[in-house]
Amino acid sequence: MINQRAFTVLQMITAFFMIGLLIVLIILIIDPQRQLAETRNARRVGDSEALLSALNQYVIDHNEVPLGIDGDLRVLGTDSSGCDINCWDKLSIKVKASGCLDLQSSLIPKYLINIPTDPLLGTNEITYYAVRRTSNNRLAVYSCAAELSRDLTIIQ
Repeated sequence: MINQRAFTVLQMITAFFMIGLLIVLIILIIDPQRQLAETRNARRVGDSEALLSALNQYVIDHNEVPLGIDGDLRVLGTDSSGCDINCWDKLSIKVKASGCLDLQSSLIPKYLINIPTDPLLGTNEITYYAVRRTSNNRLAVYSCAAELSRDLTIIQ
């Protein structure tokens, strides 16, 4: 009689348990929610840099900032109301965003294809990006919906 070696049921259950445990540990280590938030934050930085670049180009061409940009933090959007979102809890400056600022006629299509919107919350009506002029007369772009307690501020 030939002696065949085979896995016992206990060995099979142990192997499946170990594989399952390994999968759970990998998922916990990777933390997909955090990875997605980091990806959205990276897009926010890119969008903010594109906005700042477009604003700088506008200033070069016109020798002034677009109408409506001043020392107050203003959320970009086309809505006539509802842009008074509370942006201050995400930013190092403690300012509440005032009304909507529509820069489409100033920046589109010459400087941007469209005004960027936040990847999670943004719409054309309320983009969740804000702009202002700093105390030393520099342009600053802010992401009001940054995740993971990040301050995503891009200053000229």
